[in-house]
Formats: sequence, C-alpha cells, structure tokens
Amino acid sequence: MKRKAAYAHFWGWMGAGGGALALFLFFFRGVPYHLFHREQTTLFLYSVEALRQYLSQPGALARLAGDFLTQFFYYEGLGPLIMALLLTLWGTVVYRLLSPYIGRWAWIPAIVAVVWEAGRACGLDYPLAGTVTWIGIGSVLLLCRWMIRRWSWRWGIPLGVVILLAGYGCFGYGEWAKAWDKPDFAREYRLAIDAEMYFGRTDKARRLLDQARVRSPYVTYYYNLLNAQQRLLPDALTDYYQPAAYGLFLPVAPGSDYLTISAANEVWYALGDMTMAEHAAILGMIFSPHHTGARAIKRLAEINLINGDEAAALKYLRLLRMTLCYRDWAERRMPGRQTPEVQRWLEQKRALIPTTDTLRSSANVPLSLRHLLRSHPENVMARDYLLCFDLLNKDIPAFAQDYQEFLAGNSAPPCRLYAEALLVFLAGKTASLDEVKRWNIPPSLMADFHEYTRLYEAGGGKAAPLRSKFEKTYWFYFHFAQPMNK
Repeated sequence: MKRKAAYAHFWGWMGAGGGALALFLFFFRGVPYHLFHREQTTLFLYSVEALRQYLSQPGALARLAGDFLTQFFYYEGLGPLIMALLLTLWGTVVYRLLSPYIGRWAWIPAIVAVVWEAGRACGLDYPLAGTVTWIGIGSVLLLCRWMIRRWSWRWGIPLGVVILLAGYGCFGYGEWAKAWDKPDFAREYRLAIDAEMYFGRTDKARRLLDQARVRSPYVTYYYNLLNAQQRLLPDALTDYYQPAAYGLFLPVAPGSDYLTISAANEVWYALGDMTMAEHAAILGMIFSPHHTGARAIKRLAEINLINGDEAAALKYLRLLRMTLCYRDWAERRMPGRQTPEVQRWLEQKRALIPTTDTLRSSANVPLSLRHLLRSHPENVMARDYLLCFDLLNKDIPAFAQDYQEFLAGNSAPPCRLYAEALLVFLAGKTASLDEVKRWNIPPSLMADFHEYTRLYEAGGGKAAPLRSKFEKTYWFYFHFAQPMNK
C-alpha cells in the first residue's frame, strides 16, 4: 500500500509539473505580448498612499498581490512563469478540495478549472487579482475543512466562520466580470507589432509586418511608421495594403477600440507634434482598462520634457520613480540630473517641434503637418507623411500644391511614387510637353505612363490587364483602390 501511495504521489507531482510546463509554453510562445500589455496598462506604486487605497477596497489582499505580480510581466519570460505557477496552484487547490469526495477523478475538474481560468487570463482587461482571488477562496475553504476535522464541529465551525469572513475581506467572492474568454491570436499579432516597435526592435517588427497575418489599419499604421523612420515611406507605400489615410493616422473616434486610441500618439510623437501626441496619449490612458498605465505616463513625461514644461514632467517622473521597473528610467530624466544621453535625445526632439503657435482641429491632419513643415522644412518624415496623406486620399490638387511648397526645390522627384503622382496631376490639367519637361520626370517613367494609359483605355477601365505590371504603381491605386468607410 505504501509503494502504491508513493507511485500515486510521484505521478501526481509529474502531472502537476507537466501541466505547469505546458502552461508556461502556452503563455511564452502563444500569447506573451498580451501579458506585457497588461503590465503597460497598470501601475504598481511603492507608496503608503497606494497601499492605503488597496486596503480600502474589497478583496484587498488579492488586488495587492495581483498588481504586485503584474509589474513583473515587464520582463520577458517572467509573465508566463508567474501565470504557469499561479494556474498550477489553482489546479492543485481544486484537486485538494475535491479529492476526498471523488478520489483520483478530481484531476478532471481540476484541469477544467485551470483551462477555464487560463482562458479568462487571456483577456486584456482580466486582472491577475482574479486568479489570486480563486486561489485564496479555495485555500480558505481547505483551511476551514482542516480546522473542522482537527478541532471537531464544536470549535471548528466558529473558527471556520471567522476564517471565511477574513477570507472574504482578503479575497472577495471571485472575479465574475466575464465568465469566459479565450486567446485572440489576431489581437496578439497586433500587440506583438506594437511591443517590438516600442522596444525599438525594428528587425523583428519588420519580420512580423512581412508576415501580414492581419489586414487592418492598425497593422498598416505600424508598417508605414517603420518605413517612415527608415526613410522608406514613399518607396514602399504601394507595396502593402493601404486603407486610404487610415493607415497613416489612426482615427481617435467613438467607434475606435482603446488599442487604436493608445497607439495613435506614436506617429505624432515621431513627427514632432507634441500637442497632438499629448492629446492622443491622454485619450489612450482615459480609455484604457484601468485609466492609467506606465507606458502612457512615460510618454506624457517625455512630451512635457520636450516642451520644456518641467513642472508637468516632474508630476509623471515622480510617479514612475515609485515603481520597480521604471525607477532608473525616471531618475535619468529628472530635470537637473539628466544624463548626457538624455540631453542629446532632448536636443534632437526639440529640434522638430514647431516654433509658432496655431489653433487647429485635431482632425485636421494636413494643417498640423504643414504647420510642422513651415517651422522645419528639413523634417523629411513630416514631408513624406503630408504628401502620402494627399496621395492616399487621392487629393491630387493638394498633393501638387504641397509638393511645390515643400519639395519643388529638388531637381527631380526624389522617388518614383511622387513622379507617378505628378504625371496624374499633369495629365489631369492636360499640361503641354514643355511644362511636363520642367518637372524633370524620368523619360522611362513617362513611357510607362503612356503604356499604362494605353492598356487602361484598351481594357475599358478594368484592372485585370494592368495588374501584372502596374499593380504596385500609384496609377493603379488611383484608379482601383476602394474608399474605406469610417
């Protein structure tokens, strides 16, 4: 009997270890980025005031422990490890609760409970405190049962009631915000691109974008942003799915999800428009699950440092200085104690901000870009975004006007895309041959345009005869790209 019990004990540990490994691999290989995103939208502060707020809420211990552990999701591999250990502990608690009544068959409900909780943990707004709550409730029930058996009903029941009340105060009654959830791999792909761009791992971001798992404005937005940062935006614009200008600037509208709103500030920050970047960053934080988050606070600190508003920047930096993961980051940026690297970064970013003020609607993208360029005509990224914005909206007159204001000094169009668009403009106004020559468009491109026009007219305006040779040209986009509904 002892040998049989030892074997059962051994295989029980092996099963738990195998389950923990499977859970770790699932979160590490399958959905790691949503764990990092959950950390980015929370903020665990090491302060007395923050601790007091936890203690004033129901389920205080579960919330405190959950948020404390969530901060470690920042580190690669630690998030999946924490999830694997907690879910394995949850399964063990369920098994211990049920095994006295159904024996070895308790593994079945234990596995079901773990799968159920792992699915819920795949939700972006599901707090880690929810998993800690279930572990706490199960542990309290185990303790009550042990006390009843240890001290009989006379003493065990009163003590059990006290422990149940204390357990309710510490862990609540369970997280029921959403009864079921499951992995969303399309969303995970979006989060992967966002995270790799955030960390500056452009090679990995490029590989993810090249896979093109999802055709959406969100993915195209990062594709265009990466190309613009590498001075490739106009060269690669027609190589990828383009949902008109929604692939350049994400819409911040009532129908936008909070992932879209949160990411909308990235392009404005890169372009140098800190007013628009701050507007989008604040909205992203407001509409996030917890209305806070380390990433949004970091961005707001950066924006105010660039603008020279040290008082506002200190407000955010002092918050980050009370965290574990961002303490050093904040210290290096404290006014008066900034490192040489931070000072160089500030000089580079301040060189892009406008030198004059203007009143404008946040929806008026071209006006914001022109405002940037009139202060700093050398801002190549802003120039490319403005011209590509005109082209994706098929606004050829606006493109010609912006081209002449910000780029006409060049002896020839700097890329094929702009030259193709100029030919559309010149054809639309039936320009003379002498006028066409003044734009310095390469003769080979003009020959391609004549060939495209001939095939377009011969085919009755159909796309099929043009696709094989001209699908990547602006002419093809101009004729056949369908407008995207807002």
